[in-house]
This record gives sequence, C-alpha cells and structure tokens, in this order.
Amino acid sequence: LSLVDCSALDEGDFDDDLNVADAGDVDQFSDAINYNYTLNATDYSDDKFDAEDDSVFNNQSDSKSTNEELGSEISLASNNITNQDNINIDDRESIRALQIENYKKGDALLLNIHITHHAGTTFCAAMKQIGNTPSNACNGGDDWPETVPRHRPWEYDETDRNAIELRKVYHFISWEFGIIPPIPLENVNWESPHLVSVIVMKDPIDRRLSGDGTILKMFGKEKYRSEEQWWEFAEYDGSINFMLTRLTPDRCGTEGENTTEECLETGKELLRRFTYILDVKCLDEGLEALAGELGFSLPYLNKDSGKTQVSARERIGDDELYEFILRRNQRDFELYEWSKGLSLVNCSALEEELFDDDDDNNDIINNDDDFNDSAGNDGNVL
Repeated sequence: LSLVDCSALDEGDFDDDLNVADAGDVDQFSDAINYNYTLNATDYSDDKFDAEDDSVFNNQSDSKSTNEELGSEISLASNNITNQDNINIDDRESIRALQIENYKKGDALLLNIHITHHAGTTFCAAMKQIGNTPSNACNGGDDWPETVPRHRPWEYDETDRNAIELRKVYHFISWEFGIIPPIPLENVNWESPHLVSVIVMKDPIDRRLSGDGTILKMFGKEKYRSEEQWWEFAEYDGSINFMLTRLTPDRCGTEGENTTEECLETGKELLRRFTYILDVKCLDEGLEALAGELGFSLPYLNKDSGKTQVSARERIGDDELYEFILRRNQRDFELYEWSKGLSLVNCSALEEELFDDDDDNNDIINNDDDFNDSAGNDGNVL
C-alpha cells in the first residue's frame, strides 16, 4: 500500500512518463470518473484501476455563470487585445504571437494536451512551481472554479469564456486523454487569443513500453516477460496508434496497419493548430525554450544524468516482434516523425551539437530520463 513501490523504483521501473514501466500513477487524473464512461479495449487509461485516489469529480455539477454575466468581462478582455480583428486564423505565427503576448499579460491560459505517458506528470510538476494550477495532476480538483464546467475538451464557442475564467485562478491546466475524447479535439477553438496550447510528442513504441498498472497486470513486468507474454503485449488492440485515435474525431487510428493516409493528415491538421509542440526526447530543453518564450523561469533542471539510452528495439530484444509493433503503429510513428519539424526544439540537431561538443565522451545523454518522477526526487520537481 506504500505510495511508492521501492522495489520497482530500485529496478528503474517507476518513471512511467518517460521510458520505463511502473506499477501505476498515483496522481493520474481519472478519465472514467470524469466522463462516467464504460471503458472498452481501445479506451482504457493507465489509471483504470486507480479510481479511489483520482476521484476528482464524483459530485460533478455543471454550475456556471450565464453568458450575460460573463459577457462584459469577455468583451473587456477582447478589447485589450491589440489588432485582434486583423488576425488571419490561417496565419499560425500571428496567432501564436498574440497568444504568447496575452499569456504574459495574464490574459491567456496555458493548456497541455496530455496523451497518457507523454510526460504530463513531469510537465504538471514543473508548472506547479511557476504558479497556480489545479490541485489534482493539473487536471481538476476541489479548487476548480464554479463558473467553469468540468468537462473537457471544450466546444468552439465556449473556449474563450472558459479560458478567461480559468486564467483568473490558474496559469496552467492539463487535459489528460487516456480514453478517446468524447468531444473531438478539433472542435476546440485552438486559435483563441486566450489560450496557449502545448502538446508533448513521443515515439509510439517508447510510449507502449512506458507501461502502467493495467499493462503490468496483463503482461507482467518487462524484464520478466516470457516470449508468449511479449507477443500478447504486441497483439493487444488497446494501444494501436494511441495518439491518432485521440487526436482524430473518428478513431481512425484503430485500423492499425490499415490506417489511411487521410487519418494521418487529420492528425497533422490538428497539431498545426496548437501553439507549441515539444518532443519528449529533449523535454528539458523544450521546457527551457517554452519558459523563454512565455517569460517565466523554470525550477532546477536535473540535466545530464549520465544514463545511457536503451532503444525500444534493444529493450524488446526481438527484431521480428519490434517490426510487428512498428507496423501496427506505423501511422503514429509517421505522425511523431513529422511533428519534429514543428517542435520548439529540434532534438536531433541538439544531439548532434552534444556529440560535437563532447568528442571525448561516448555516453549518450538520455533526455527521456533526465526528468525524474516527483515521487523520487528528494524535493526537486525537475
């Protein structure tokens, strides 16, 4: 019953956000409770069996101010935005510039679209050091304002109002999606001048190997898995194209290796609308760059841990098995590779610089593991 499984921690099996399996995430937000959904094979979350400590919204209400009550405040905020009416919604850079300016002025909310196991716990822990965030994993909690409905994501016409109201209380919130969003993410007004959106992208096979309480119960710990368990893990339908099935409105990624090019393009279209994309491969540098853009200082970053990165192929230890998983998640892999071109920090270029600057050192800095879970960090969030 211990909050931290020390044995798993000693074995390096606790950091679920980044690269290694764990026994469940104690502060994960419960999608099942928030949506009151019956989870199926493609809609599970890693906190499926962790409902007790994630019971944020058991007494969920939909109390909120009327449009009339909030109308004057929204109008006032809008009037304070320079040249808002002259912004072309197809001009990504102009939209981003306005969103960034408004965040710095306290007029825009920072929102992380957290695909489960994409470093959301680390991101939340960092943002808690900067300013107010919701109490429960940055997703919600007892301190949630009554003027804002508790559902997520938002529809287009409620995005401005909700972002304005939440910015009065928090500088940052997170939406975790372990299950498929009940409202398509494309419905949100991502071009709102009151919203700065961020998504952290991750190699889909690394994400598969992150593990969680559900995966461990089904297939056992990675290092002790039999060949039969590995193939059952590989054939499991619940994680096929995990990103695309959450980013697209029609779950098109669930077709596995038969997923269409059109599905991939739909995912790309949504990513283009976000203010920022970060790559978990160099998350510390990404967060530093984000801090520079938004005008705040980060807490201590635990860089250069001295660990050597082990690739997903090496961890699986079977080329045939690895290629099978890759084929089933090919579109997710293509989406991740494509997203690197929009990432705030180019991790590949960064790695080349590190090698150039450190010719005498053959160790590879494992940026995936530079961020430790807050549970094992002796008080340092990062």
